[in-house]
Amino acid sequence: MARPKKKKEADDIKVGKVDSRAIDAEKLGEEIENWADQPDSETYGDAAALYPKIAKCYENKQEQMDRIMEYWNIYQASPDENQQYSGNSLCYIPAVRDCINARIKRTIAQLFPANYKHVDAVGPTGETPFAQMALLEHYIRSCHLKDIIRADMLAGDVTGQWNLYLDWTKSTRRVTEVIKKPPTLTSADGQIAVEDITADDEYETKSEEVIEEGPDIVPFATEDLAVYPPTCNGIEEATATCIRLRMSKEKLEQLVDEGVFVGTTAKDLIDRIAKPTGGREKYVPPKKRTGDAGIRTEGTYKYALIYEVHTNLDLGEGYKEPVYIYYAGQEEILGIIRNPFWGGKRPIISAPIERVQGSFFGVSKIEPVKYLQWNLNDYFNMGQDSAQYALLPIVMTDPLAQPNYQSMVMGLAAVWLANPNTTKFAQFPPLWKDSIQLCAAIKQQIQESMDVNEAMLGKSPQGRKNQAQQAAAAQTQETNIVDHAKRYEEVMLNPLLERMFELDRQFRTKDLIIATMGEVGTEKRLQEIPPQAFGERYFFRWCGTSFQVGMQRIQQMISWMNVMRGIPPQQLNGRRLDITPILEYGTGQIFGVEVAPKILIDERNLFFVEPSEENLMMHNGLPAPLHEADDDARHIQEHQQGAVLTGDPMGLFRAHIQQHQQAMQAKQQKAVGAQPGQPGVPGGAGTGVAGTPRPGAQPGQPRPQQPPGAVHPDQMADQQAMPR
Repeated sequence: MARPKKKKEADDIKVGKVDSRAIDAEKLGEEIENWADQPDSETYGDAAALYPKIAKCYENKQEQMDRIMEYWNIYQASPDENQQYSGNSLCYIPAVRDCINARIKRTIAQLFPANYKHVDAVGPTGETPFAQMALLEHYIRSCHLKDIIRADMLAGDVTGQWNLYLDWTKSTRRVTEVIKKPPTLTSADGQIAVEDITADDEYETKSEEVIEEGPDIVPFATEDLAVYPPTCNGIEEATATCIRLRMSKEKLEQLVDEGVFVGTTAKDLIDRIAKPTGGREKYVPPKKRTGDAGIRTEGTYKYALIYEVHTNLDLGEGYKEPVYIYYAGQEEILGIIRNPFWGGKRPIISAPIERVQGSFFGVSKIEPVKYLQWNLNDYFNMGQDSAQYALLPIVMTDPLAQPNYQSMVMGLAAVWLANPNTTKFAQFPPLWKDSIQLCAAIKQQIQESMDVNEAMLGKSPQGRKNQAQQAAAAQTQETNIVDHAKRYEEVMLNPLLERMFELDRQFRTKDLIIATMGEVGTEKRLQEIPPQAFGERYFFRWCGTSFQVGMQRIQQMISWMNVMRGIPPQQLNGRRLDITPILEYGTGQIFGVEVAPKILIDERNLFFVEPSEENLMMHNGLPAPLHEADDDARHIQEHQQGAVLTGDPMGLFRAHIQQHQQAMQAKQQKAVGAQPGQPGVPGGAGTGVAGTPRPGAQPGQPRPQQPPGAVHPDQMADQQAMPR
């Protein structure tokens, strides 16, 4: 089921919104089969015996919850009982917070380097399935996956665990629009109705239902996840997994109507949550309420804490199959239903940020540096108090020689009736200088422990550094971030793409119109994607890091391409050189999938169009591309006539005629003969012809020469790039 958000988010339930259980039952034309209303069955007994084990898992997680609370206090720069120094200053240096934010910004830049280019796929025929890739790209944009991944990566660095809950939702809303009503004129006999062009325009409102459906991806807290046994390595390998849901009264009623919650237990739960509390109740600390599910109250907010357990039970068929179990307490089972996903997988994708042997959960990035952060705050506050004392001078005087010492008050143009020989000023030791040096050393150690350098924090490196030293620092930074991003792709994003496509094949019933990019040289267009059919297998891969890492390798490809072009055909030993893939790859990587089709045009996707149809296209504001086989003289003649008839208000006819005139000139020059010189071959182009770099741009040549604008080898941040 779609996991309700915590606290206030649990009440934000759209009218008409349903999740995967109800959609699956509606698609099959069946009601949800529930075993919670069969207390005498063996299935019910097995489910009841599982609850104490789940409750014990949450009880054993109490130490982990306490540590996670400390980690969040450190990230949010919130002082707690771990601060040892208690003085006048209450500052908090967010050194750990700055490091985590720097890591997330650069990791997100690696995972989402360009628009419309996040998914790579292989189909059963070996060809690239552009329609399926465009479908996943559409879901990535519609789900705002970038914001979801940002929140999940933040929680991963803080808690040590990445968690995503995946479901399919379908909502219905009514849309009203104003349309023009066609005027009609009825004949005298009332039989024939014709359009009256002289009548005034009339308008009417039209309402229709709009269905919105798609995957629902929610990052959830590590404290709400329990895995039994906790020593397994994956979600699917666990005997049971559980996630805590916080539901409002409206959500409970919706699940009862759908048939997920059945029996008197669900109705009693609704009555209890609807019962007035008689005023503001006392807040129950989290440590005293982590054991059991049931009704909970925090201030004036009242909700039901439900355990959703995913496990395998025998439903009377003689074998175990995936099921969902919903608990509201020790002996309160609200529902036992089959897993609504046809793939049989659990709706949770969870992985540790760094795997620990013998444990499902990982270790936070804050754990090794938390004591450094607490000491940093104490030393800085000591320095701040010392600075306050250092800015106030100490006056020493002899009270016997200066009986009026009470009149010695600090002020502008003050006059002290005192003997200067018996009155002296003293300075408090400037301990704040030592504090600043000590804090700087601690901050540097925190940055090193969290794989962050000064460049990632937006600072210029201290001291004078040459290009090689700056490149080494950049390469170290990129290596750490790319490794972190690749792991997230492997354990989270790749399974997420597979699951999103599986849910689309199962639940989507209507055609979807989305933008399809296609190959390089094919412009973006809208394509209608029908519901996917089963029987075909696709493999999807997130390609964010591969796009980013390979950018600097393109200049090496350019140099090597020039070397291959200079090899004589007789030395290829029967092979044929085709540089088209190099051109497509480089153009797509440098300019992106939106601009590349306009630069490298694939004429295989261009078709001959009659000039009359081109006139109609331009009259409606659509561009009309040229084709090599166009009869330019005939096209120019008919386009001129079309421009006279329409007036050419947008100038499309005039621009199109100029393109035909240029095409005619180019064809005439081509018929006369090609220009001397050929760029890119050994020796370069001919005199006066723009050429490309010669093969001398490779390492080992007597005079190394790189293409114009190439990155210096010392500045290469890509560890796979060639050395000098």
